[in-house]
Amino acid sequence: MENQSQKLGRSWWMVAVLFLLYVQSWVDRLILSMLVSPIKAHLALSDVQVSMVTSTSFAIFYAVFGLPLGWTSDRYSRRWIICGGVMVWACATIACGYAQSYEGLLAARILVGAGEAALLPAAYSLIADAFPPHLLTRATSTFQMAGKVGSAAAFGLGGVAIAWATAHKGMTLPFHAASQPWQLVMMMVGLPGLLLGLLVFTFPDPPRRRLAGESDKANVRAVTMDFVRGNWRLLGLMLVGTSALAICGYSMTNWVPTYIERHFGWKPVQYGPALSIMNIISAVSLVLNGWIVDKLFARGMKDAHLRFYGWLIIGLFPVIAYMFFATNVWVFLACYCVAQFITVPFMVYVSSVMAMIAPAQVRARLLAFFLFVFTLLGLGAGPAIVAALTQYVFGSEAALGSSLAVVVIGGTVLAWAAFRRALRYLAPAIAARETPHG
Repeated sequence: MENQSQKLGRSWWMVAVLFLLYVQSWVDRLILSMLVSPIKAHLALSDVQVSMVTSTSFAIFYAVFGLPLGWTSDRYSRRWIICGGVMVWACATIACGYAQSYEGLLAARILVGAGEAALLPAAYSLIADAFPPHLLTRATSTFQMAGKVGSAAAFGLGGVAIAWATAHKGMTLPFHAASQPWQLVMMMVGLPGLLLGLLVFTFPDPPRRRLAGESDKANVRAVTMDFVRGNWRLLGLMLVGTSALAICGYSMTNWVPTYIERHFGWKPVQYGPALSIMNIISAVSLVLNGWIVDKLFARGMKDAHLRFYGWLIIGLFPVIAYMFFATNVWVFLACYCVAQFITVPFMVYVSSVMAMIAPAQVRARLLAFFLFVFTLLGLGAGPAIVAALTQYVFGSEAALGSSLAVVVIGGTVLAWAAFRRALRYLAPAIAARETPHG
């Protein structure tokens, strides 16, 4: 009979595999942003068309496909769902390298977004069923740090891939004429996914953990409606808080490189490695935060996830408020690194809370709904709000820092207020799920 140590070892291997897949997804997602100039020149694209293929099309289809894939993850094998998603986005990334027109590149990017939508709902559902509550936040934070590691890899390794591809310009590939360097890069970053996706079959799909009083045969729609009706205040406040932080995070991811260029005069070759280091540091902070929350929860603090997050936000707020007023680039980068301590981990806390209060039958689709909302608001609206403030309110490209300050400071305050208000509902919700019904 398998002992507890072996079971946990298998669960951590599962997290390692999911971590690798999440890193790969971020590399495939972000690499295009480093290839804007050659793509524009080769395909004669406008800035609007570039924005469509780099972010807008991805965000829309990532959000929309996340909903049915979350529903599917609650009903069918999560390993097969993840594997299928990885194969779709890997092939679509490779297909970007075969694109010879704007329409072809747009279609491929749409498929990248649709394929990547399969990973998070299924992965968080797997982790929730594989770990006991006192280790859950540590496991989810370890997995979530892959997003920042993937960002760092995209910035760091992307430059190496671009240099290699430039040296091999004109290489002839199967079913492809002489290739452009950007096309070679897209093919190179897509290929590993075809092998990495198969690693999901090196661990079992853990049985779905039922909470106290849960029935395997319960009507899913009725369960969902009962859960939402009983917890709508908590869910609404968490949705407000996470969306506000998503707007902050995606706005900075989209505009900070441009801000560094405009305000400090640095070029990509200078800020690329610096941003990679900042991403790695923020990734490590996720695991530390997860360890602290698990300790607090194990000691009886039922609302530790949102309470600690509130402490983190209020403690780091002075740094966030000062960030876009810093006059030294290194001070700004240090502040930006600290700001990511609160803009990165919100999905960790949401998924951990859902694992403790939501019925197993609907957990993945609820997470998919959260992803749907804050992807559309964060990635879809956040950067656009910054651009609108810069152009229409401040009326100058030089005011980009002011626009970012308004969005980031305002979003941080709103998130703290929402999470603080949610505390009155979280501990009772957890206690109710731990108590058998009737």
